[in-house]
Amino acid sequence: MEKLSNGDLVITLPKVESIKAVMRNLRRGMIGVIVDHSAKFNEVVVYAVAIDGNTYWLFEDEIKKLEEKC
Repeated sequence: MEKLSNGDLVITLPKVESIKAVMRNLRRGMIGVIVDHSAKFNEVVVYAVAIDGNTYWLFEDEIKKLEEKC
């Protein structure tokens, strides 16, 4: 996947529906914006994604960049 950075638009992938902590609030196909990408969990980057006024911390395999490279 192309490196994500602050301000990038992303869309959630089906994998987010298996996250028990947010399964009622977060579904596949939701659009958000990366607001932070400095956190790590076991040396893997975790992205803060703002969606509908809430911030969710998601791994790279749970989101996909929405914008095409120009």
